[in-house]
Amino acid sequence: IRRSLLDQINGIGSMRKRSLLNHFGSARAVESASLEEIKSVEGVEEKVAKKIYNFFHE
Repeated sequence: IRRSLLDQINGIGSMRKRSLLNHFGSARAVESASLEEIKSVEGVEEKVAKKIYNFFHE
């Protein structure tokens, strides 16, 4: 898996990154996703979903 903005988020390892990219197709799509959409990804619990969402929206 190539490097992306997801690599800059603490708590996002290669497995979660793969799950997110498989679900959304790109890091840019993850960036546009709602918190609920991120939470719906297998292996991404609420705490991590909030980290991801806040990384792109703060």
